[in-house]
Amino acid sequence: MTVSPGLAVEVGDIDRQLGLLWEQSEAGKVRASLVNLVIYSEAPEAIAANTPLLSEIAADHAFRAVLVQAHPEAKKSAVHAWITAHCHLRETGKKEICSEQITFQLDGPAAGRLPSIVFSHLDTDLPLYLWWQGDLHADPDPQLWRWVDRLIVDSNSWSDPAAQFRILREIQSLGRTRSALADLTWTRLFHLRYAVAQIFDLPAALERIDRIDRVDIVHASDHRLTALQLLGWLASRLGWSLDHGNHEPIFRRRDGGSVTVRFDANQETKACVTSIEIGLGDAIASVRRETGGDYYLGTLTAPNQIPVTQMLPAERVQTSDILLSELSRISRHPLFWPAIRAIEPLLPRP
Repeated sequence: MTVSPGLAVEVGDIDRQLGLLWEQSEAGKVRASLVNLVIYSEAPEAIAANTPLLSEIAADHAFRAVLVQAHPEAKKSAVHAWITAHCHLRETGKKEICSEQITFQLDGPAAGRLPSIVFSHLDTDLPLYLWWQGDLHADPDPQLWRWVDRLIVDSNSWSDPAAQFRILREIQSLGRTRSALADLTWTRLFHLRYAVAQIFDLPAALERIDRIDRVDIVHASDHRLTALQLLGWLASRLGWSLDHGNHEPIFRRRDGGSVTVRFDANQETKACVTSIEIGLGDAIASVRRETGGDYYLGTLTAPNQIPVTQMLPAERVQTSDILLSELSRISRHPLFWPAIRAIEPLLPRP
């Protein structure tokens, strides 16, 4: 099924055509936007994939979207543009709220015009959120990055995470993105990290936290990096340092004891991380998510105690839900970079 990005327009005529679009719209529709959301992708199917995603997100979060599909390797330079609006009825009897989408296809050398394309079509006085899909470019252009209020990436899609995290650090050094980074891979772990932390609120787990000697993580076959970020969070919070990395990495606790880590890829699960089991000497703490389940099941088993079980909400796996949580969030994810530093030597390389 082909997804239309809307009405084809000349680049220089976008503002006029948008005005006509609203003049011709029904009286029950209202244009609204809270942020400028720019999506950049070099994937051939970017327009077809992101247009319905933006329509879905618009039901809960108003924006002006600038969707850019770039083909830098094309021999001929060309710019194509389309406009459309995504309208949703928020409450019965109320007017429909509409978000604008401006779509560009940039071919060949025209892909280098990204900053001017973006800046000339933003809603003024609104924050700029840039979702860069796929690998970041080396030698980032300061003209673009200094004006980004929130940079969104998904590190799980990167071909070379080690190199990409180095580029990401360089981008953050250029300006305001230093305090506004969102990695969707990290966002996916929010509820799981909370569930693990809740177990250690139990006295029997807390008193054994310095005895952790093993961590077993089961993850989806295409989410190794997500599992690594979970491990990095745990290691950075507990002050572990990597002793040596191999198929089963070993970390050193602050007291010198060792922690063995095992990863197991599950090809059948849809959850990014299916379970984490933590050995606490003579006790075991675990958090699991059943296939298709909406909850994490946290369990603590310790000698001479009745096993304790907790049920905690799990995140949704759809990209639209993960992205919406970031569009609504203003936090700076202060634990992200410490987690990445803790597992950096273990990052997959091509």
